[in-house]
Amino acid sequence: MKFLTIIFFFVIIFSCTPKEVNTIKFKYRTEEVVNKDCKIAKEQKKLSRRNDVTSKNFMTHYTKAFNANNKVKRACDPYR
Repeated sequence: MKFLTIIFFFVIIFSCTPKEVNTIKFKYRTEEVVNKDCKIAKEQKKLSRRNDVTSKNFMTHYTKAFNANNKVKRACDPYR
């Protein structure tokens, strides 16, 4: 029990430490690459929405839409 308490304590401490955040735009990718990836992600989202209209399962439809939104956010993020 003491061992699990120590592990739990360290997990809490390390999860609350501040993470390094990139504050420089276009540090890892150029502006052209970001714009190109953003356009591609938006087009893929449009195409996936057309195909998912026939989906009967609410949770499947919701998770696909959520993942599509995250892909667009990640592709259009200049800090990534």
